[in-house]
Amino acid sequence: MLRGKLSLFGVLAAVVIIATWSGMGFAADITPDNVGEAVANAKTAQDYEALATYYEARAKANKDRADEIKTQYDAIHKAAGKRTGSDTEVISTQRTFMKHASAHYLALSEGDMKMAKEYHKLAKSAGGGQ
Repeated sequence: MLRGKLSLFGVLAAVVIIATWSGMGFAADITPDNVGEAVANAKTAQDYEALATYYEARAKANKDRADEIKTQYDAIHKAAGKRTGSDTEVISTQRTFMKHASAHYLALSEGDMKMAKEYHKLAKSAGGGQ
């Protein structure tokens, strides 16, 4: 039984080493704190694809955030006919917030997708096959 565990450990270690050596881990290493450095050092198709992947992930996160804000508003303020009274102003303020916040995150998502497309183009011109 120990022999099977050692074999599995060996395979996993080899995969990690190969992934690190080949640069596969580069995309996961890009963060908002080091994206500038990643851009400055990008030279290969793989570098540019990693940046494209980073921006695609940001686009998805921003789109998800816009959806979350809308879903939260809808959950709090289910359609219940015309509301009157003291909560009318609160509902109006929350609706305005939801619309502006959703638009903001959707615009960020769109900008991130444009960046991803540009990095895909750079990867292609740097010899990437995608």
